[in-house]
Amino acid sequence: MPAPLEIRNSPSGKILPALGPFLIGGIFGFGALQGVAAGADGGHVLWIALLGAACLGLGVFIARGAFDTSVKVVLNSQGFRDARAGDVLVPWSKVRSARLAAGGKGAAMLNFELTEEPPDAIRYSSANAFGLMPFGRNTVHMEISSLGVRGEDLVDAVKKFAPHVVVRR
Repeated sequence: MPAPLEIRNSPSGKILPALGPFLIGGIFGFGALQGVAAGADGGHVLWIALLGAACLGLGVFIARGAFDTSVKVVLNSQGFRDARAGDVLVPWSKVRSARLAAGGKGAAMLNFELTEEPPDAIRYSSANAFGLMPFGRNTVHMEISSLGVRGEDLVDAVKKFAPHVVVRR
C-alpha cells in the first residue's frame, strides 16, 4: 500500500499574495502621515489611517499561513481529506473524476466530480474559500495554489491511490 501524501502550505504561496495588501497599507499610512503633516481635516485622515490599518491587517492574515506547518490535505488509499474545509474523508469510491483547472505548474484548482453530493461538513464549512469548495451539485474544487505541491503531482497521486477515477489534465 503506497504511503499517504501529506501536503502543507507553501510559504511563497502565502507570502507573495500578502505583499499587495502590505504595499497598499503602507501607501495609505504614508498618505495619512502626509495629511497630518499638512494639517488636513482629522476625519479624512482618520479614514485613510483606518484603511491603511485594514490593509495591513489583511496582509498579516494572509501571510500567517506561511508559518503554519500543519498538514492541510491528505491523499491516501481510502480517499482525500482537506483540513481547510471540514476535514472530512471523501472516499475514492465516491469520486468519479478529477481534473486540473489549468495545466502545468500554475494550476490553481483540482476539481473532483463526485457520485453524490459532497458531505455537509464540506458544503457548510466556514473555510470553503481556502479549501474544498462545492460547485454545482456533485463537484468540489480543491484550491491548490497555496499548497506546497504541483498540480501534476496531485494528479499523479490520484492515479496512484484511485486507479478507477478518470483523470483529466
